[in-house]
Amino acid sequence: MSERVLFFPWGWGGGAAYTGRCLVLASALADAGDEVAFADCGITAMVREAGFPVLASQPEAPCLPDRHPKPSYLPFADVERVFAVAAMYHRSDRVRQRVAADTRLIETYRPTLVVIDMCPTAALAARARGVPVVSLADADFVTERPNGWMPWSTVAPRDLLPHPPSLPVWDGVSRELGLGPVDRAEHLLWGDVTLVSSLPGLEPLDGPPHRGELHYVGPMYWNPVGAADASAPLPAGAPRVYITIGSGGSVGRPAMQSLLDACADQPWSVYVSGGLALESGLKVPDNVTMAGFTGLDAPLAWADVVVSHGGSATVLATLTHGKPSVVMPFMSEQEMNGRQLVEGTGAGLLLRTSETTAHGRLLFRDRYSGLSDQPCVRVEDIRRAITEVLDDARFTERAALWGRRLRACQESVDLAGLAHGAMAATGVRP
Repeated sequence: MSERVLFFPWGWGGGAAYTGRCLVLASALADAGDEVAFADCGITAMVREAGFPVLASQPEAPCLPDRHPKPSYLPFADVERVFAVAAMYHRSDRVRQRVAADTRLIETYRPTLVVIDMCPTAALAARARGVPVVSLADADFVTERPNGWMPWSTVAPRDLLPHPPSLPVWDGVSRELGLGPVDRAEHLLWGDVTLVSSLPGLEPLDGPPHRGELHYVGPMYWNPVGAADASAPLPAGAPRVYITIGSGGSVGRPAMQSLLDACADQPWSVYVSGGLALESGLKVPDNVTMAGFTGLDAPLAWADVVVSHGGSATVLATLTHGKPSVVMPFMSEQEMNGRQLVEGTGAGLLLRTSETTAHGRLLFRDRYSGLSDQPCVRVEDIRRAITEVLDDARFTERAALWGRRLRACQESVDLAGLAHGAMAATGVRP
């Protein structure tokens, strides 16, 4: 029997990876004969381009942010801080409105399965209606480790981002829905089946699942339909440097200009994916080709080294292609990916690390220059890291080793079958 599946990707902040992961699973389910639709809480342009319907779920559907100046680094220490700060879910009215909107959509569409990616309100709404939930997650979404997004921090999460707590709101709403207490924000993101887009050897989770089954499924990332045709052609020449620092949600013009300046007058062919909000007015060197929101596969296959923001989808896709990374993070989770998935594997270099002080302040240390009070990594540090990776074949060898493991996992996994397992796990069909 085919299922009716409704997807709720996270959209507060504009990250394309959440919607992209959902699209990977949606495609697998559609191929298996399921009916698929999306709530309008992710990047809806990506969903429509992929050919899936988008259902209006007002109020306050997220959208891509505008181009106001952004902080140079976001110190989210755990999932609770993301909920409280990025979506202002410390306010009970916002949570209740969003749960109500998600509930109305579920009642209208009548799915037999709900899929979330970092979307706690949809998880609560689905469970209250007796609909099984599949959760797509990074390992740090569901870990119970303190400071799960920033484990090197020596202070409490609210010392870094002092918004009011969201956990009392989640606990109260969950109890009102008859779902019991919420002890940790991470528990909201456990599904009846949880699919982690990585490998246990890369991102282990300690302890048993909070609920349901946990499966590592390898990287899940989406190549936009027609992206290769719409983008500038990949340049000839070597060495080949691919730069991608996100979809445009959290990275500003100065960071991109620093990267371009680092490539100027170097013997490299450089290809830049500028994202969904490509900046204008940049000074582009002659050896750089600028493109917009491209797919990952074509430029990753072309590249000798990848310079990125350290987003989970980008780093794992880079490893899957067996290519080394240089990571310039703009938030804590990206720094963790650089520490764990790049430097921890020996497959590249991390340009900037953070330290927390006793008073909840951050100190930044650049790889070569040391302590820095600059919003962006220095041009010389960027250039030196790219050169170091290009000159040392061991970075590529180690990336290739992990690439073989990641591809083997991808090829062995039946995503649709695992998602359908949520039905058997609950024994419930609404």
